Amino acid sequence: MKQSINNLKKQEEEKKAKFINEIVENVKIDFENRRKERLQYERQWELNINFLCGNQYCYVNKRGEIFDEDSDFSWQNKGVFNHIAPIIETRLAKFYRVTPVIAIRPKSDDDKDVTDATIAEKLLDSAFKNIQIENVVKQVSNWAEVCGTAFYKVVWDNFGGNSLGTVDGKEVFEGEVKVVAVSPFEIYPDNLYKEELTECDSIIHAKVVRVDEIKRLYGVDVVGEEIDVFGSSESGNLGLNKNYSSRKISNAQIVIEKYEKPTVEFPNGRLITVAGDKLLYYGELPYKNGKNQSRIYPFIKQVSVNVSGSFFGSSIIERLIPVQRAYNAVKNRKHEFLNRLSMGVLSVEDGSIDVDDLADEGLSPGKILVYRQGSKAPEIMESNSLPPDFNDEEEKLLSEFVIISGVSEVSSSSQNAKVSSGSALEILISQDNERMTFVAEGIRQNYLLLAKQILRLYSQFISGVKAIKVLTEFNRTKILYADNKSATSDDVYLESENELLYTPSQKKEMIFKLYNSGLLLDEDGILRPSTKEKVLALLGYKELDYQKGLARLHEEKAQAENEKIKSKLVEVDEVDDHSIHADEHVRYFLSEYENLTDKQKENLFYHVKEHKQRIIPLKEKVL
Repeated sequence: MKQSINNLKKQEEEKKAKFINEIVENVKIDFENRRKERLQYERQWELNINFLCGNQYCYVNKRGEIFDEDSDFSWQNKGVFNHIAPIIETRLAKFYRVTPVIAIRPKSDDDKDVTDATIAEKLLDSAFKNIQIENVVKQVSNWAEVCGTAFYKVVWDNFGGNSLGTVDGKEVFEGEVKVVAVSPFEIYPDNLYKEELTECDSIIHAKVVRVDEIKRLYGVDVVGEEIDVFGSSESGNLGLNKNYSSRKISNAQIVIEKYEKPTVEFPNGRLITVAGDKLLYYGELPYKNGKNQSRIYPFIKQVSVNVSGSFFGSSIIERLIPVQRAYNAVKNRKHEFLNRLSMGVLSVEDGSIDVDDLADEGLSPGKILVYRQGSKAPEIMESNSLPPDFNDEEEKLLSEFVIISGVSEVSSSSQNAKVSSGSALEILISQDNERMTFVAEGIRQNYLLLAKQILRLYSQFISGVKAIKVLTEFNRTKILYADNKSATSDDVYLESENELLYTPSQKKEMIFKLYNSGLLLDEDGILRPSTKEKVLALLGYKELDYQKGLARLHEEKAQAENEKIKSKLVEVDEVDDHSIHADEHVRYFLSEYENLTDKQKENLFYHVKEHKQRIIPLKEKVL
């Protein structure tokens, strides 16, 4: 009996080991196939990076390898006149300005939902600050501009957040959302011709990780190897001034994460993680990061130029490479011609002088040329002036840089000094910005997707309450507490317009026009303090507001009184701004009147009546 049980256990273990081996082998084969299919894209990305960094005499040969071109003659100039780098830097500088303001709509007008939406906004702001979202967006924008495509990865870090203590000798953390920039070199879709992430049946994220980090994250020992990596760092960050090349990382392994979308067989999807010959994880997709708590890929794609029928986008650099090659050729031939004009070409009779000595030392000033008696004296051949075709072709190529990239001299150089009219300059800058508005709008929409996934992860993983530090108008720290129910509202929207549609000066001018037209004034023709506070904040002069956020404090006090009125009669205070308090109490009544008892309504009506009797018309306040 005992022997039969042992046999059954052995069979189960063998069956399990066989299943694991098959899973690991299938994932590795799938990864290799996808890597071969995507090779043409990788070579183009490497070519783009080389041109950006100034290595502009390289090509992709028929075997799909990057090689450097040699000069046909030793005297040929091979200078690089890099116009691609400043164009990309200018475009990125504009995209870095895209920092939209995100707000959250409450599920209803109920005070609880309104409060939850406010807390969710603070939770989102806190998450953005913790993960340094602007730096992550910059990294993704860098990769997208250079390679055409980049990705955000939104995950839950079990080792993030505050420490909660130790369990069985191991430190336990509350966990935190983590957003990382992922280069296109690490992403392998199942089909290169599906444009959207959601259309792909599976996505592979393959990255090089050191074996000690694999042990820390998964608790599995993996044999390390020396692996070739194309990039500046293991994290995949892109630095525009770094020399990119393939390099080796020792004692590391490729971690292959295969994400499969939900199917009938696997309704929650499937995630398989493999490194070397070891299975690190096998199970359903870990995050409820989709709509209605569905499970989707934890990736968000950003592209520079959309390509129809292609998963990966295109980069402006791909369009600029032929122009850059031609420009380098024209400039080098021009310099060679100028060298001939300045140095001259010497005509020498055969055997009249020591040609080797002349070739080594050249014609230095004051040099004495000794030639054989009776032979013809060396002479400099007559040269024509520089043909105008060189300058014409150079100007045409410079204009092509502008046409292709959408970055003109107004944005990238001091040429705007030639424009004397401020209005004309604004128009030129606006025209430049309009050509990049599409990419900027994509960045804004990705902010929304990031916000939604972050809130959904908080809703899934917050246990108990999470403390949020908020800085008030008085630079005082205020603590708010959020639970998983506070993050259930993911109806996020953008409060601000596309930053490239208007320059800062245009925005300020629009505010002044609104004020002069009277649209910001109330029915008495007075600018209310709360409106004035917001206007000064939009103009960037919030510190000039003498009330220092007083209107918002009155609103918060009135909201606290709304809760007290449910149980007792509340008297008004002399320091109250009665107009603000009355508006806030009326808003509360209109949103909660169905849930209030007759006694609570009576208390509220009495309180509002007291406020209205003490309201001093704003005109009298001004006088």
